[in-house]
Formats: sequence, C-alpha cells, structure tokens
Amino acid sequence: MKDLLTPRELAELCGVSPDTVRSWCFRKQIKFATTPGGHKRFRRLDVLEFLKERGFPLPPTDKISPIKVLVIDDEDSFRQSLVGALQKEPAFNVKEAGDGYDAGRMIGEFEPDVLVLDLVMPGIDGFRVCRDFRSREGGDQAGIIVVTGYPDEVMFQRAREAGADECLAKPVDMNTLMDMIRSLYQSPRPRRTRGRKPKRASSES
Repeated sequence: MKDLLTPRELAELCGVSPDTVRSWCFRKQIKFATTPGGHKRFRRLDVLEFLKERGFPLPPTDKISPIKVLVIDDEDSFRQSLVGALQKEPAFNVKEAGDGYDAGRMIGEFEPDVLVLDLVMPGIDGFRVCRDFRSREGGDQAGIIVVTGYPDEVMFQRAREAGADECLAKPVDMNTLMDMIRSLYQSPRPRRTRGRKPKRASSES
C-alpha cells in the first residue's frame, strides 16, 4: 500500500466511486491532506484506520509498509545506536547514511517519510540538505528532524528556515525522537515553520 493515495486510488481500494470519496471528504468522515495545488491526498495510517472503522477488507499485510525513516549522521556509534533502537519498532522502516554520497543516493532510492539529519558533518552542509530535500518532488510531504552535538538557537533557527520541522540536541532521548517521527508523519501538510526553542533530551539509560 502506498504512503499517499489519490482520491481515485482510494476509490479503487474501497471499491467505490470517486464521487463517494469526495462525499467522505465533504462530510469529514476520512482524514486527508491538501497539496499546495489543491489536490487531496490520503495517508496510509488514516486510510487503514478508516478501512477498519468502515469494515472494508484490509490490504495484505506485506503491502502495508511502515514509516520510512532515513538517519544521516557521520558518527558511526551514534548513528548505529539510533538506527538499532528505531529498528526495534515495527512501525518504522529504517535506513542509514554516513556521508553525503550515500545520503543523496538513499534519499532518491528510499524516499523517506521522515529524515533524521545531523546538522554538522564533514563535507556536508546540513542546511543545504534540508533545502534540497524540501525542493525535491514530494519533499514538502516529508518531515525533517535535525540533531546536533553543538546546540545553538541561531543554528536551530537557520535549520527551521531551511525547512527543518524539529530540532534536537544530542544526546537524544529515543522516546522523544519516536514521538516526533510519528507526529510529523501524521500531521497535515504543508507544515509551518515552528518557533519553539530546541529541546535537549537526556540519553537513554
């Protein structure tokens, strides 16, 4: 099952007409997001919830893919720790990249729902990664969480202006990070830049 469905794709999945889908939207019976061009899109999790509530048959479980998370960080121990913890959650499909080349390749191949990005890495401009990610097709539909061991409000503000949704200072609390990933994935698009102060999370025990 795709991460985002068009009204026609949802109609085919449910075995109804596009007019019926439009009626569901008009009556606010199903959650949907609206693209900048005014087109409706339906999130995988919202569709699954709707199908269950309405008694429609669910797609085969092997087609229900979890939230795709790409972790980009050059610090091997931190990245592997982060990826290992996220992979324990069935709700996440996690990939990793340790340099700019792998990051660019994985973004194109994996098409992540949420990007977890270290702002300060050798040979990589984290701010540019944010801007480039946002400017690519579908980039406005994804979430960006930046992390850094050098927290600074000015740096975090620059990251938000470049397209980041959330900012975390290392060490990162995994529960906080997971909650952010779920929240960004489920929140409507487009999102506005957030002006909250950066959160410093304690490391896992």
